[in-house]
Amino acid sequence: MTSNTKNLLKKGDMINGTYTVQCFIGKGAFGEVYRVKHKFMGIQVIKIFDDDYVANTDLEAVTNEARVLSELTHKNIVRVFDANSFELQGKTRYFITMGFVSGESLSQLMQREITLSVDVSLSIQIAILQGLNEVQQKTPPIIHRDISPDNILLSYDEDMPRALLSDFGLAQSVDQMSGIADAAGKYLYLAPECFWGVYLPASDIFSAGIVLYRMLTGSFPWNYDFDMLAAGDSDSITTMIMKGRKVDPAPPSLFNELCSQNLDKIVLKAISKDLDGRYSNASTFLDDLLDENNISLGDYIGRDSVKFLYY
Repeated sequence: MTSNTKNLLKKGDMINGTYTVQCFIGKGAFGEVYRVKHKFMGIQVIKIFDDDYVANTDLEAVTNEARVLSELTHKNIVRVFDANSFELQGKTRYFITMGFVSGESLSQLMQREITLSVDVSLSIQIAILQGLNEVQQKTPPIIHRDISPDNILLSYDEDMPRALLSDFGLAQSVDQMSGIADAAGKYLYLAPECFWGVYLPASDIFSAGIVLYRMLTGSFPWNYDFDMLAAGDSDSITTMIMKGRKVDPAPPSLFNELCSQNLDKIVLKAISKDLDGRYSNASTFLDDLLDENNISLGDYIGRDSVKFLYY
């Protein structure tokens, strides 16, 4: 197996006699991403962790969580298949493989549309919370740690688009992130307690609430000014975020008149800085959104979701 000067792997390279590289997809927060063909199981995605990620991450914890996730087949979670390693040019490289989603990220959709309709936003959010609810019921609960539009994928393989959560548990360390754009972008979704190293199911709820706020309004709940900060200065970024969040966020209806007062309350509860005032888990958040949409979970599952309107 060889690699070119640009990326670790090239088309046709084989990993552990099992995965054949088809193409380079891109470089993410954790390392390089490729589309591969498994010897028996078809098309998958492989994420090869870079040196910084390996140095700052508990790989045993990632591997153990991957084993749990590999047993999940929920329709709103990207399937995890394997966490392993291989040798490349005398160096051990660690990787994780997961299902290939033919579509785009929510981030890519929002770059085009900026603001999504209430129906589309709720449909995506309900799907996200269904996936979260599945893993939060595990013992112990699985915490995503990095919910953002980048890690929400939209599959276009079926008649109706389907939202899936990706990259569970890979954000093991806030300190791994560097660069003002990447760090600020990730930090904007973190719950207040995460800056002190505390990650709870309610922390994922806060991040998911930020995503919903952005879908409905096209903006973040709080304003920040990172222009004057030095690249990679995580302490200054944290200080800026804490300062920006001292004010109460405006209700979504201020930017989107189609948001009801009840939806305002739901969204603002999800992004409460106070843990006692926030939804403690995905189940309670999901119940309120389904009530807002006037449907039961059974009805939602049975009717292929709320119609997506962005075509």
